[in-house]
Parts: sequence; structure tokens; C-alpha cells
Amino acid sequence: MEFINLWTGRRGHSTGLASLIAVGDIMLSREVGEKISRFGPRHPFRKIRSVLCQANVVFGNLEAPLSSRGSPVPFVQTSFRADPAAVDGLAWAGFRVLSVANNHIYDYGARAVEDTIYMLKGGGIEPVGLANSPEGTAQPVVVLADSGIRIGFLAYTSAYNAIDPRNEYTAAPIDLPMIESDVRRMKEEADICVVSLHFGYENVEYPPPECRGQARRVIEFGTDLVVGHHPHVLHGLERHRDGMIAYSLGNFVFDNLNERRREGAVFRVTFDRDGLRAVDLLPIWINDDYQPQVASEEATDGIIRRIKRLSSYLEDGSSDRKFWQRAGVDFLSNQRTGFSVSIRRDGLYGVLTRLKRFRVFHLKLLLFALIHRIRMLSG
Repeated sequence: MEFINLWTGRRGHSTGLASLIAVGDIMLSREVGEKISRFGPRHPFRKIRSVLCQANVVFGNLEAPLSSRGSPVPFVQTSFRADPAAVDGLAWAGFRVLSVANNHIYDYGARAVEDTIYMLKGGGIEPVGLANSPEGTAQPVVVLADSGIRIGFLAYTSAYNAIDPRNEYTAAPIDLPMIESDVRRMKEEADICVVSLHFGYENVEYPPPECRGQARRVIEFGTDLVVGHHPHVLHGLERHRDGMIAYSLGNFVFDNLNERRREGAVFRVTFDRDGLRAVDLLPIWINDDYQPQVASEEATDGIIRRIKRLSSYLEDGSSDRKFWQRAGVDFLSNQRTGFSVSIRRDGLYGVLTRLKRFRVFHLKLLLFALIHRIRMLSG
């Protein structure tokens, strides 16, 4: 059970080092929630806790509110809500900071968000990624490592299932001018800046070109590490200027698994006060009990090869083309399923609500899907 080094920066004497472990999406509802009800809140982390102990700070993305209150917001295909007692497992596993800037935090409304904040703080875990209005400033979280290095966190999302400007809190949006201001302000309080971005396209292992541009800009603002969530599959890594971008860490605790969605990675990043020193990785595999565990030797080799291959596509520029090709093919299938669910559950209004979410990005996906279909039909 050894981490594999993927990148090592400058060497030399340092007055102190700090380490951060970052993991992927954590969803403690549905079938995972049933396991928790049966075996207790620590069940999902029993096979991985010893790994998470190997860093000063552990960070991830909490993909469900912790609450027993609220009702599912209308016109959302999938809604998550986890038992508040699940916070015991998160705290026991060692999490100190969790992003709640994602498309599921409002699945059960404002009261469930308030409960989540209360439960996390009560468990000694800092939530990050909430603003006090849809246009509001995200509040940073700064954690002090044993070495005295201050690690600051910010989190933002491009995806929303629901948003209500009347709510006291909302997930902070990916708005680059706002992020630049937030990063500059946080750098006055922290030695190291970590930004979590909930973005990308689900089940596609290449980041959209727009997301690549956003992540690079965030690094240019002075961020040391950008951590991505939302696609549920692993992406490559990209070194940009003095920072590192991990576009997607895949799943960490989740159900609804296929082979690729079972694969994930624990990323360990080492810093000194001047920035990155090393990036290490430990491949993981989600078993049939929805527990992440260290991957087998064979699976480890495959995951490492895939991450290096995907990273090479980012480096040579071919990742953008591969994204449009792959995501375009998936788009038609996903939309057929989504519209079918909307019609059955919500009727015409559900379809209209879904159509209102379409953007230029979706039209480009549709164009690439049609081009792919024409090429297939023409042989």
C-alpha cells in the first residue's frame, strides 16, 4: 500500500512541509445509505481509513446533503439526501474540509442545506463552497497544518439541480472575476491555495475545453492546486505554470457503478510555504459493499496507465477533440433517457424545464452527435 509518485518539483531544504489528501465524489444516500443503516456510518470508510491518515488534511466533495428534513426539489431527475448520522463516518475517516459546492446540495431544499452545515461543523469538518447569494462571495476555509503551513480552500460549481435566490446560502458559481477576487483575498490569509471546481461532463474521461480554460485561469490567479469533481470517472493531470490541475478524481464512495465508475484515486499533494513539492497517487476500487479500497496490483497498473495516457492528451492538445467526439455520442443517449423520465414524471412542464437548461454548449454536443451518426450511416 504505497503511493506512486507522479510529479516531483524543486528539491532543497525546507523549514516545513504539509500534505493534503484529496478524494473524489462522496455520496452517502440510496444504496450506500442502506449499507450505512445496516452496518453503521463508518462502514464506507473501513477499508480506506488507514490511507487517509497519511496526510495532514483530508478533502473531498460531499455529493448529498445530510438531513432528515425537506422534500425533493421538482423537475430533478435524481435527488440525494443522506442520514445526518453519516457525519460520524466522515469525521472518523479523517475529513477536515468538504466541498458542498455541487449540483446536489440543494436536492432537498434550504433546510437540508442548513442541517448539513450544522452537522459538518458539529463533527469538526469545515464545509466550503457556499455563498450568501447566487452572486455572493464564497467564504474560504483555512486549515493550519502541524508544520504551521496555512492551507486555504475555496469551492465553486457550474452545475445546479436547483437554486433559489431567497435562500440564505447557495453553492458558489464558477464566475472567474469573482474567483480571482476570492483567491487574492484568501492568499492574504493562507500560504497555499486549493480551489475545488465542480464541473465537466459526467462519465466522459476528457474535460470540456471550457473547463480546461477555467481551471487554467484559476491557476493563473495564484492557486496552487485545482481539484475537479462531477464527471464520476478519472481524468488526467495537467501542470500549468506553478500549479497542478486534477480535472476529476472520479468517485470515492458511490453506488450506480460500472467498471470505470468503480475506479478512483487518492491524491496526496505535498507543499511547502512556496508551493507544490510533490504529487502522489494511490489507485482505489469501490467494492460491492460501496467501500473504497486499495486497488489490486493489476487494477493499479491499469489506472496509472490510464491517468498517464489522459494526461498526455492534455499535454499534446488532443484532449479537446476527443472530448467532443466522446461527449457528443453520449449526449443523444443521455437526453433520450432524461426527456423520457421528465415526460413520465412531470409531463410537458418537465420537458420545458429541461429545455430551458440548454446552452450553446449543448447545441455543440448535439452537432457533434449528428456528425458522428451521419458518418456511421455513411459507412
